[in-house]
Amino acid sequence: MNVERAQDLIGTTVVDNEGNRIGRVGNVYVDDDTHQPEWVTVRIGLLGVREMFVPLVGASTAEDRLRVEVSKERVKNAPRVEAEHGHLSDSEGRDLYRYYGLEADDPGAADQPE
Repeated sequence: MNVERAQDLIGTTVVDNEGNRIGRVGNVYVDDDTHQPEWVTVRIGLLGVREMFVPLVGASTAEDRLRVEVSKERVKNAPRVEAEHGHLSDSEGRDLYRYYGLEADDPGAADQPE
């Protein structure tokens, strides 16, 4: 997914791997080195005030929805991360990769919102 297309995701409804609605895309984060979208934050809760990081690995778009390859429960229980200055710290990146069971060449290649 290219950055321009990823930016169009902001505000898009996010559904899990079984089609359950999770929330809406808040921000898109790209890798500092590759400049490719890697994460989105998803606004969850009644008022959408909590934002949780969700990986874009395996994600797809269809019918004005972003389908991610993780469950709604997994997203709801993800570690809370506050990306300071638009970047994830090395430890936050590692924690998120580990939580979602992903491998990363450089998990601390902190992502930045676009």
